[in-house]
Amino acid sequence: MSPNEKILLNLLIEILLIDEDQFKDDYGPNEIETWDSLASVGIAAAVEKEFGYAMSPEEMALMDSIGDIKNYLRSGGIDF
Repeated sequence: MSPNEKILLNLLIEILLIDEDQFKDDYGPNEIETWDSLASVGIAAAVEKEFGYAMSPEEMALMDSIGDIKNYLRSGGIDF
């Protein structure tokens, strides 16, 4: 696991109250019951604070999985 992936894992554990085994690219609101619209806002705020990447409202609305978050960060030049 890369350092940035570890940071994202820790953010999602804190915000979504998930276990490490739920940190899968294809997991999203359908698999993680604590992932609701408020959690999406919290994820976006934490991502901006930790990585300096500000998600657009469209990205937040389309954020359907942990893999989506990683892809947004990659598009912002952050390695995973």
